[in-house]
Amino acid sequence: MFARTLQKGSLKSSGGTLSAPIGNAKGMARQITVYLVPATSNTRTDASRMLGNATRAFPEDTPMEDVMTHLLRHWNLDWEKDSAESLTPEHISLRLFGNVGIQPHSTAGSLGNFFSIHDRIYGNNPKKMLQGPPTLKLPSPAIYLEGLILVKEYEDQTGAQAPYFVHTEKEIRKRKLSATTGNVTSVVKRTRSQLPSHVFTPLRSEIGDLPGFSKVLFLFATVSVARDGAVNIIWPDFTATPVACTLQDTPLGQGKTKKVFKAIYDGMPWVAKRFFDIGTGEEQVEIHENSKFLIQEITRLAKSGYYLEHFVAEAKQRGVSIDETISVTDFKLGIEVVQDGASPSLASGVSLDRYQDANTNSNSKLLWLFEPRRSARVDHWSGTNDYPAWHHKKLGSTLNAFTHYVYHLTQESIVLADLQTSTAVNEHGDGLNVLFDMMTHTSNGASGVGDHGQEGIDTFVQSHECVDRCDGLGLSKEGFTKALKESGESDEEEED
Repeated sequence: MFARTLQKGSLKSSGGTLSAPIGNAKGMARQITVYLVPATSNTRTDASRMLGNATRAFPEDTPMEDVMTHLLRHWNLDWEKDSAESLTPEHISLRLFGNVGIQPHSTAGSLGNFFSIHDRIYGNNPKKMLQGPPTLKLPSPAIYLEGLILVKEYEDQTGAQAPYFVHTEKEIRKRKLSATTGNVTSVVKRTRSQLPSHVFTPLRSEIGDLPGFSKVLFLFATVSVARDGAVNIIWPDFTATPVACTLQDTPLGQGKTKKVFKAIYDGMPWVAKRFFDIGTGEEQVEIHENSKFLIQEITRLAKSGYYLEHFVAEAKQRGVSIDETISVTDFKLGIEVVQDGASPSLASGVSLDRYQDANTNSNSKLLWLFEPRRSARVDHWSGTNDYPAWHHKKLGSTLNAFTHYVYHLTQESIVLADLQTSTAVNEHGDGLNVLFDMMTHTSNGASGVGDHGQEGIDTFVQSHECVDRCDGLGLSKEGFTKALKESGESDEEEED
């Protein structure tokens, strides 16, 4: 737990924004990167998967309490969706990599002091307690920390119930049973600090165990968007030296069409996605089909980022209040490199014979969509053909207006659908709601999986309900009737 004592002269944060100076080589405070991953004393909970990691560089004279308060903003984006109170540093017990305890009272001072204390003790240790897992390459100086969430202390101090994902399924059932009998008891009997040392269990970290991962070689394409919104993909030099990434052998999860695998790229956690079902059955997707649909998916993402940039600029120009936490996911288009004598990765689901046949016939590429790892918690704001107005939710109503704006910007030829967000934190520590895996309906019906063509556009036109932000942006449904009429006349002509 954290002591409240601050160093004399230390710089206290205000409103969660650190105002300490940025360091450089001319006598200013150096920057130290802190990488924090969530953990619980029980490895069978979903805390790591749901909360994700938090990382940022801080000036070394930043109080450790401020460092933790700032990093916990990332966890609280999802924690507060399932609990009435926020996590604070008092609810976290810090450990170094490998389940190594920190030095007593070391959190009472600055980050620089905390780092120096542990660097003197563990800096040359071959187990790399400060650097974290070998696949994680943090900029130096840096320190890897695992934050053990003290569930009982949290519930006792705040009177709030901790989110379901910090409990095991057995504990959740016990809590429900206790609630129905009117005898609600604490789910966690003893915290890690109360357990004798001989029963300590390894903490679950964001990276997970290295068994079940493979080294896979990739080259990455460059994706750009022109001023008119056209998306351009520049393929890499295939004679270049590929990048070695760590890729999970079995999927972390899957949706209706894509499987998702953990990946480590450039020392940081990402996910890699590929199509496994496009309506012809599971794992019946040919290599060239996966390539086609992934390129369409990336084109959607790139265009959505372009549309969002214009939407935000238009809102600012007109003085319309919108939710400015919205962003479109970062992404990379990866080409898996299969060297002579090697086989495709286990994650690809492609055998060597199948890969060789595909390359003989069409020189097909094993493509992957890479995205930074985010919280596993997903909020849905629209469906494939369902467009709620969300009058009383700023994020939802902003996305409602954004959908209307894109329809207008593209001259009524594109409708965004299936909008969903997950939370993340940018390099400045600001919370983001990240759009990903969105669909589009287009007039030619050729934008990718889930495109219902003009029928999908007509469904939006019929069901869209404008919000105040639509009015503020000068958008209305006046032109919708005309669009529906023209669509109806076209259908009648085809029937004749």
